Amino acid sequence: MRVVLLDQITKVNYKYTYPLANGLQNAGVHVDLVMDQKKEDENCTCEKYRFFNTDEKNVGKMKKVLNYVQSYKRIGRLLSQGNYSVLHTEWFNFSPIDYHYLKQLKDKYGIRYVATVHDILPFNQKFYDMYFHKKLYGLADSIILQAPGNVKRFVDLFPENKEKIHMIPHGHMLDYVEIVNQNEARKHLDIPNDKTVFLFFGQIKRVKGVDILLKAFLKLLQKRDDIYLVIAGSVWKADFSACQEIIDRNDFKGCLRTDIHYIPDDEVKYYYSATDVCVLPYTDVYQSGVIQLAYGYQKPVVSSDLQAFTQFVKEGETGFISKACDVESLTGAMDKAANSNQLVEIGKAGYELVKKTLNWDDLARKIVEDCYSE
Repeated sequence: MRVVLLDQITKVNYKYTYPLANGLQNAGVHVDLVMDQKKEDENCTCEKYRFFNTDEKNVGKMKKVLNYVQSYKRIGRLLSQGNYSVLHTEWFNFSPIDYHYLKQLKDKYGIRYVATVHDILPFNQKFYDMYFHKKLYGLADSIILQAPGNVKRFVDLFPENKEKIHMIPHGHMLDYVEIVNQNEARKHLDIPNDKTVFLFFGQIKRVKGVDILLKAFLKLLQKRDDIYLVIAGSVWKADFSACQEIIDRNDFKGCLRTDIHYIPDDEVKYYYSATDVCVLPYTDVYQSGVIQLAYGYQKPVVSSDLQAFTQFVKEGETGFISKACDVESLTGAMDKAANSNQLVEIGKAGYELVKKTLNWDDLARKIVEDCYSE
């Protein structure tokens, strides 16, 4: 079986796409990956076609749209040259263009179309997205959702596609973990050794709840001085000014570090290794790879009570849970974590959970059996 796997934003999504491609190949599938301009192969062994410039920062919007169209035409030429059985997508970055060309490719080559759904609808939804996502999901032969709570959300929006759904979670990120000594990591980042360190890591979006985290941390600082917060990541189609205003107007007593920019891959290990607890105060989420990375580094997680998190975060066992959008609740959950003398054991329990249940080879075999077959 030959498959074209399409990921227009591999630079930010490779921790899903690369191990998926490897898992599919281990299941006996020939995978050709069509991707963006990410140069590093990491440990991904499949053939790669770097067509898209979707995530290039120095390319204007019009050039990106033209490249998007040209890249789909190149995918058509690729499909014409090989006996492919499946076209498997992950993102609809320009949903009208995606629909036009995916329908054209499916009709012309009679290929089976499988859609992994990271986001059911974009959080920065445009006026046309609902219409074209409905058509795209209607075009798909199989639809992969990654969290149990997403099934109901998807069916509520697109009930006509209920029978196409397969719940296959995001695999672990253990292959991308490089743990360094905590003292060394804290020295590298200039973080004090005598405090419980909380980490928010990843793209900063409207739905990530960073403002709620800052307010909760301020409240916790009023009762204890043994805590420290690190916020690291780039702002994605959002505005950090409201968060910056909270920072500027309040005294964080030297217990806050903000690195509001893209964190290079070779620096990620220092942030996770330096921390004691990872915090995910999201107000909404479809699924999260960040939680897999946190558990890969054997760190306990404080998360909001969204189902995408609570399938992994068990109170007092693998982490601590707060109510979404609730400053007081998040303050209490972080306080519990700071008071715990079992953080190492809780982090290890999270690691064992994802290692056992989110094996990429097992998940890839399920995709082949359930989604790639007629």
